[in-house]
Amino acid sequence: MSQQKAISKLFFERSHFIVIGLTGRTGSGCTTAASILEESEPNFPSVDSINYRGNNFYSGLNIRRYEIASNFTQENWAPFYSIKISDLISAYLLSMKTEELAKFICHYSHKPVDISVVLNTLKEGKFDNNYVTKDYYQIIDTLLKHEKKVDIGTLEKHFIKFLKLVRKFTNDFKNELRKLENDLYISTYQAAGNSIRKLGRVVCEFEHCEFDPEKVFHLPETTNRVIKILRHKLSKALIVIDAIRNPYEARFFSERYAAFYLVSVNAPDDDRQSYLHNVHKFSIEQRERIDEIESGKNRDKYDDFIYQNVKKCIEISDIHIFNPRNEIENSNILRAQLSWYVALMKHPGLITPTSMERVMQIAYTAKTNSGCISRQVGAAITDDDNSIKAIGWNDVPSGQIPCSLRSLNGVLDNFDETEYSKFERTNKDFRNKIRVVYKSFQPLSNMLSGRNLSYCFKDIKNSVDKKGNQVHTRSLHAEENAFLQISKYGGVGMNNGKLYTTASPCELCSKKAYQIGVTEIIYIDPYPGIAREHILQTGSKIPTLIQFHGAVGKGYHLLYQPTLPYKDELSFFTDESLTAYEFKEKCTTFTNFLLEEGLLDKTTAENIYTNLDKK
Repeated sequence: MSQQKAISKLFFERSHFIVIGLTGRTGSGCTTAASILEESEPNFPSVDSINYRGNNFYSGLNIRRYEIASNFTQENWAPFYSIKISDLISAYLLSMKTEELAKFICHYSHKPVDISVVLNTLKEGKFDNNYVTKDYYQIIDTLLKHEKKVDIGTLEKHFIKFLKLVRKFTNDFKNELRKLENDLYISTYQAAGNSIRKLGRVVCEFEHCEFDPEKVFHLPETTNRVIKILRHKLSKALIVIDAIRNPYEARFFSERYAAFYLVSVNAPDDDRQSYLHNVHKFSIEQRERIDEIESGKNRDKYDDFIYQNVKKCIEISDIHIFNPRNEIENSNILRAQLSWYVALMKHPGLITPTSMERVMQIAYTAKTNSGCISRQVGAAITDDDNSIKAIGWNDVPSGQIPCSLRSLNGVLDNFDETEYSKFERTNKDFRNKIRVVYKSFQPLSNMLSGRNLSYCFKDIKNSVDKKGNQVHTRSLHAEENAFLQISKYGGVGMNNGKLYTTASPCELCSKKAYQIGVTEIIYIDPYPGIAREHILQTGSKIPTLIQFHGAVGKGYHLLYQPTLPYKDELSFFTDESLTAYEFKEKCTTFTNFLLEEGLLDKTTAENIYTNLDKK
């Protein structure tokens, strides 16, 4: 094998195995993204045809970046295979008895449904007369019963056909449920997913059953079994999971695969609401109910493990993709971004980050400085040319002790006025509540394993007052802290500047941003409060709100850090002076580096070593 072919095969072996996990609110376009990735010959648009509200989506250097990335993706394209979580939930449903499923559907419907009508639909429709369980029940049984070891050799022969039949069943079954009530399939599949996370199976009234912690990863483990079989069967296992709705499921894949990327697809709220209304015929009430379920609000103990929390999934995503849906058949902006990031997944460092990514990455890194035990947020302020002028994170004022470094036992026993306030040291009602909370941890001392018993002052104070006052927080908000850094250290004025935030600004920070003349607010969190409608969209100096799109956090480093200097990479294609031994040594050293840095998984590395030994 020539060095040119060797470098293509060895250094880019990682492009043969990629797992993309899609997440996003219902109606944002995850399924559309998965469909594009499945295409055998996708049509990536020219830069001139990528427009949003009359303006070019890419400008400046981003035009050249896109041209390089899209050309690389087009030249090295291989279709992805999509695993739909709804299809796997269908497999769980197919393992139920007809009467059990009818009861389950009726119980979790948001409107009264006649069980006899549902039962008749199941018996006469695709559930009782399906094309899956007759021939492939053994595959369902093996996938869902995790105590059984997966025999890949036995399953892979008919596995692709099985998956196609399950998908056909899912589509037919959803249409049958839609005829009864247009959002009945959503309530059924959402409840089924919650039941699986809690018990490892679909059970009516699962919320009254005792939580089994060992089953919380049952659904992602089933997904993982599918991935293993596909990886064994396909020469290029490029896989997209549509769609991940629970953050712990996302972490499950992130911890197992170096080649896993969590990608959030985000649509402007007005576009998304219009899409759900016009295409799916959802009412305002139905749309609000979906948003409430997916937002992760109002949860009890253990609920974070069981229920959907799309808000958190978006927060921890490696890549954020912007998908306007104002023109339903126009997916050029979505296609362009997919080609950009697929190119970087296959060839990290092929292009450099955008200015939006660069600044948001700094804000994202800054949030890890936060001592808040509720949520870490970072912010950065720039001038109109994206030159950073201030950085902030949510934390207590300088000179005070962050909440993460204080404790319940400390406030009870330590009367140091620099660490605990006079109120905390002297208020009787507050201290009585602290004692109650502290005692609740005592039976769990063995499980805590030395953890610091930090507490949130705001939560304790509000529980005493029986109110929900946000004023009692000890911390400054990240945006507020960034604003104050400018005044504290004598910075320049911020009129016409930009605010980057890893969340979205509250009403208080929005007013301050408005007052100092910020013209653009770039944010990640797609679940804003009333700040947008109440503060930021009124008056004569309305700032532009921009949904962040790009790579951030771990994804930023994985995608934009070159696997080796680009000049060295190109030299492999032209330098024939290396001996076979020198070439093998160079490849082995570099493979070891990728493995140690977590940029390559063990299976891929072993394949590289094997190929090198053959040469």
